[in-house]
Amino acid sequence: MFEVSLLPAREGDCIWIRYGTEAAPRQILIDGGRSATAKSLADRLGGMSAGQREFELWIVSHVDRDHIEGVYKLLSGRTLKARFKDIWFNGYGHLQRTGLESFGAVQGERLSALLLDGRHSWNGAWKKRAVCVGKGALPRRKLAGGLQLTLLSPDAAKLSALVPDWERECKRAGLYAGIGSRPAEARGLESFGALDIDSLAELKFDPDPATANGSSIAVLAEFGGKRLLLAADAHADRLVESLKKLKGSAKRVAIDAFKISHHGSEHNLSKEVLSLVDCRRYLISTNGAYFKHPSPIAVARIVKYGGKGATIYFNYRSRYTEIWDNPAWQARYGYRTQYPARRDPGVLRLTL
Repeated sequence: MFEVSLLPAREGDCIWIRYGTEAAPRQILIDGGRSATAKSLADRLGGMSAGQREFELWIVSHVDRDHIEGVYKLLSGRTLKARFKDIWFNGYGHLQRTGLESFGAVQGERLSALLLDGRHSWNGAWKKRAVCVGKGALPRRKLAGGLQLTLLSPDAAKLSALVPDWERECKRAGLYAGIGSRPAEARGLESFGALDIDSLAELKFDPDPATANGSSIAVLAEFGGKRLLLAADAHADRLVESLKKLKGSAKRVAIDAFKISHHGSEHNLSKEVLSLVDCRRYLISTNGAYFKHPSPIAVARIVKYGGKGATIYFNYRSRYTEIWDNPAWQARYGYRTQYPARRDPGVLRLTL
């Protein structure tokens, strides 16, 4: 089995992956959403037996609050009901050694302090160094049970670029780094009126300038011949470079499912990224709060360039996602949509 679940994380990410056998699956987590997500995670863990609460890995992709708040809240609680064999997270020291939306450098410092207490392995698979792509082959790590992770992002330049923002946010909070605001979506849903999918898909790509997003840990997870691309909030140029390495002489990289970067922001999903993958299942995690994601431009690019027969999976039904549940558009462009059950908003489960 190889199963991915998007959990309720409001505008953020909290992803639970299970792999192996049905009788004794192994599991990893990616990010923890906002603070409220910690309760959802704790409730799920509390309903499991002690033997089921072991995780091979928790990837904390980067320090934006919609990814890190729930991690800090859960780990700082008095009764953690799970064990994590390793935690991948690039703290301030890792930014230096390798060279904002609702930006979370302060949360990053607090999480670093928790990890420094020695209760958890921190970047153990990387010998405590930065989780970072180099100039050669893409780094690979194999977890117990056979899940292989290929690192796609970040690189040293993306990590180093975050240093000034991290220091500035810590100074504002009265913290020393090491112990900004992302521009709003310029072209939101209201700007378009009736959507013209063809025109939206052809709009010039304007790359994400947020340094925190550029520092995202993005991976390709492989198990049992299936591939899942987990892009966090990674920048498109970094993904393009890594995908080109992955495909080698092939025309495209075959992917069974693609968790789209940055909740479907138009600034993180380019036509070039889509041109490098052969995929029919696209996952978007957001309830539309804060920046009204997913952007209609990003979804239009998937509809137009994501391949015939594509299915777009949303873990929330919102005014920004339900517009794509349009039979006329689906017939014309050959795509489908899938939403969570109304009784379970924010939860979407997919078996690869």
